Amino acid sequence: MAIRSLLGKLLVGVMTVLLVSAGGLGVALSSGIVTVGQPSVDNVDAAWGGVSAKTTEIRTNIDVNNPSSVGMPGVADLDYRVDMNDVTVANGKKENIELPSGRSTISMTTRMDNRKIPAWWASHINNGEKTTVSISPTVSVPLYSKRLPAQKRTFRTDLLSAFDSNETRTMTAGNREILRVTKTNASWGHATTERTPLSVNATVENPTSGEVVFSQLGYTITMNNVTVANGTTDGEVHMKPGKTTTFGIDSTFDNGKLPEWWESHVENGEKTTMDVQFYAVMHDNGTTQNVDLPFLSKRIVFTTDVLGGGKTTTKVVPRDGNSSFAPPELESVESHWIVPETGDTGVRTRATVVNPNEPGSVFAKHLSVDARYRVSMNDVPLVEGETTRQIESGKTRLDLTGRITDETIQRWWVSHVNNGERTDRVIERNVTVDSGFARLPVGGKADRGTITTDMLGPVDSASSQSFSIAGREIGRISDVQANWGNATMDKTPIDASATVENDRSQSIRIVEVGSRVTMNGIVLSDGSRQKSVEVGPHSEATIRDTMNLDNSKLGPWWKTHLRNGEKSTLEVSYYVVVEYHGYTERIDLDSLNYRKTVTTNILGNSTA
Repeated sequence: MAIRSLLGKLLVGVMTVLLVSAGGLGVALSSGIVTVGQPSVDNVDAAWGGVSAKTTEIRTNIDVNNPSSVGMPGVADLDYRVDMNDVTVANGKKENIELPSGRSTISMTTRMDNRKIPAWWASHINNGEKTTVSISPTVSVPLYSKRLPAQKRTFRTDLLSAFDSNETRTMTAGNREILRVTKTNASWGHATTERTPLSVNATVENPTSGEVVFSQLGYTITMNNVTVANGTTDGEVHMKPGKTTTFGIDSTFDNGKLPEWWESHVENGEKTTMDVQFYAVMHDNGTTQNVDLPFLSKRIVFTTDVLGGGKTTTKVVPRDGNSSFAPPELESVESHWIVPETGDTGVRTRATVVNPNEPGSVFAKHLSVDARYRVSMNDVPLVEGETTRQIESGKTRLDLTGRITDETIQRWWVSHVNNGERTDRVIERNVTVDSGFARLPVGGKADRGTITTDMLGPVDSASSQSFSIAGREIGRISDVQANWGNATMDKTPIDASATVENDRSQSIRIVEVGSRVTMNGIVLSDGSRQKSVEVGPHSEATIRDTMNLDNSKLGPWWKTHLRNGEKSTLEVSYYVVVEYHGYTERIDLDSLNYRKTVTTNILGNSTA
């Protein structure tokens, strides 16, 4: 379970305690003046904040919806502890939590103590490169305290696998083959807060006619260019001619350097390049030289996703800086709508990447691609998709899919209407190649466009119409207006008004107003409201009405819009019922009865 999810559950615990208090109030005031509903968490977003040698921030924003008609006062405190393998790395407290009525955001900041990283690292290594992260919360209100169950999740790394190989490799000095390596492996020793032992072993054959002797072995280990181990070992290694020998190099991490590494790991997007370099001092025919041991030396790239709860990755990449590398190219990107009969809509994107490196070259088989597709509408993430895979020489096709919920469509619609029927659309098609030594973007710039509509445009306030009752002309209707109100997730108001003129010598009365709005046959609003507006003889009056579109119907409408090629037929009708001299007549308002085509081009470069 992701840390952001864990923190979300902590807040749910707080909401539960608050609801107990608020619920009691609601029962006491059962007259209906105060209403109490179940608060809910709409969204939880956690991310790393600032990181230094001493601390690492965890910033969390929680979107909360309190349907109660009154807010809840700031009387609750939240204490929580973050442990990694029983090593407490963070303690936090949020005091005087307040929950207003409606939607609000609660921001929380936790500071991780980087001095605890060496102790956590030792526990991680001693536990088989396995860590269990747990959060232990306690919620308190006056005269009441509740310890909630600890929330836990486990993640693993696999650094030792980079050294495990049964592949036969050769080692040369100049043009001379001096060793044939048949097996390598590695193991951790018992780690402490101060140090971490790492032993790397090799089984080698000596194909030469003489004994090969390594008089001394040395090592340097860096993690994101932070040197965590550096030294030499004592004792000679003898490899007799025609014989197989197994030898090892014992290295030691200085765990005091790990806080500095951790800072770089977080700043680098939770990615570390671990460079393990082993070398030997060789005596051969009376000469001495330092010889790199490439069969033991490794460059390992590993990633974590602590807050996101994603998988960890470990990859061995080439160390040969002289290798020729040609960056891959993004040949094409195509996106299409997915519109099922039931369930969420979505977008399927296919990206074609060309790797020009020759088959068999080191960069033809050590490249991986991260492809991400994201469409934002007025900063509302409409759809997101991503994939990661290895690519071979030549063309590779990457398929991404992302789903769009009805709630997402409602959020976009609300932003579009409240922004004056305008949407700023951003399409990001990011393809990044990981060559091991660098991450290279091969995608283009973000595609930005604007979607504008004018759904109330046909309303003509300058026109007027006469109306009759029982065959007698009574007066005129003019100055018809229609404007959007403030849209919410539940409804979209349309505020309408019209001026009614009475040319007769007796009063008339407006007793009912009705309306209906459909898009592609989906009924968004259909109903009438009782009125009592009297218009005196030879006078005029303004009638006002608010019609609410049901935003829960936007999901079904969206499917019809996509199936119809991003085109919708909007139909609006409005009427009033007038009483005069004992007669009643329904009168359709011409300016508020119209049909309009609404089009978008969300996946394209522009819209109209």
